[in-house]
Amino acid sequence: MRTGERVARTEPHVTDRTRWVRFNIVGVMGFALQTVTLSLLVRWAGLSTGLAVTVAVLVAVSHNFLWHEHFTWPSLPREDRCRRWVSFHVSTGILSVLSNVGTTVLVMAATGLSVVVANVVAVVMMSLVNFWVSDRVVFRE
Repeated sequence: MRTGERVARTEPHVTDRTRWVRFNIVGVMGFALQTVTLSLLVRWAGLSTGLAVTVAVLVAVSHNFLWHEHFTWPSLPREDRCRRWVSFHVSTGILSVLSNVGTTVLVMAATGLSVVVANVVAVVMMSLVNFWVSDRVVFRE
């Protein structure tokens, strides 16, 4: 084991670094889904920025939870899945919605960037916080 690399709690062969990589793979997939959803809701459905970002984030949060259960933290007990689902949506979901909507609107107002580009900035800014909350609160043993 390398310096600064501790063994993950749930799978002896998975380090925090590996878990971080898995988390970000899921995050990239979720963000792609969020971006497509956001674009469709704003451009084709005509929703306001705040409502479109909120719906797109909730779609991505649901997607990410399912992938985290099966890929990022696969060895956690099934009987605790409901607790983790609620915890993930309350913590990461609320944090993501608030930070995404707030940051997206602020970035748009300050820079004139499109809603999708401004949302990229918001997601990147919150990725480390979301990993910490997921790893230490939601998917803990």
